[in-house]
Amino acid sequence: MAETGSRKWVINYIFRLNNALIKQKNRHMAEYGLTSIQADVLVFVLMNYEKREINQLDVQAVFKLTNPTVSGIVDRLEEKGFIKRVRSEKDARFRSLVPLPKGITLNETLEKCAIEAEDYLSQNMSDEEQTEFERLLKVALDTVEEC
Repeated sequence: MAETGSRKWVINYIFRLNNALIKQKNRHMAEYGLTSIQADVLVFVLMNYEKREINQLDVQAVFKLTNPTVSGIVDRLEEKGFIKRVRSEKDARFRSLVPLPKGITLNETLEKCAIEAEDYLSQNMSDEEQTEFERLLKVALDTVEEC
């Protein structure tokens, strides 16, 4: 861990953990022709499309990504047959993101991969440590997202 004097830089662990998780997810998703972020966006669409219309602005807001980045991700998911854009029933200016059968079929696999990744990450933690880890991650994320 990087240190300056007696200060420990926890942020380095966070970056390394993030990179390791993304690499692991990319390896698992390669089998389905998806990148980590494409899988994340697909999961978001799958989890929400039955409750309400999902559009690219929703993806931008949830993932804190730029419009061109989201457009590229959605383009790739559409090209690969996982989702399609359809005219919004509520606002003609928007196009809703709707999963196609190929995306819906992958839902169970994506959920299983997420559970396995969480289990792997927390395998050396007690139940109490897992609960505290989750609590602290939420506190850190809420703090950072306030900016």
